[in-house]
Amino acid sequence: MKTIEINPLLTTIGQNLHTIRNARKEILQSVAADIGITHPIISKIENGRYPNLQLNLLIKLCNHYKITLQQALSLEVANIFQLTQNNQDGSQKLIGQELAAGFDLYIQQLQSENKYLKAQTQQLFDKIGNPK
Repeated sequence: MKTIEINPLLTTIGQNLHTIRNARKEILQSVAADIGITHPIISKIENGRYPNLQLNLLIKLCNHYKITLQQALSLEVANIFQLTQNNQDGSQKLIGQELAAGFDLYIQQLQSENKYLKAQTQQLFDKIGNPK
């Protein structure tokens, strides 16, 4: 199993959040005001220089941008953002919508694997806690 390194993960999260914020044409100050933090913190998160990033703050950001944790974390290929783009007629379409539908099955598979790994981990903890 591959070891998870925190600094590259923080960089990936920051890049993904920066990409979605720019695609939505939002400024740091408005995002920060909406979720109740300062804009320098958003800047540090986007630059991968905020080691104190907690799950509740990441969830607030995901909810603000209407993205999943999988998208913020770039779990495998689940980092397809449904960004809007103007068509020639002025209407909008979702980029990646057709791709996102195919990833639903992939996400279900990841969730199933996650459930299995949690069960395996619990069995190991049970063995450690209750040696025979």
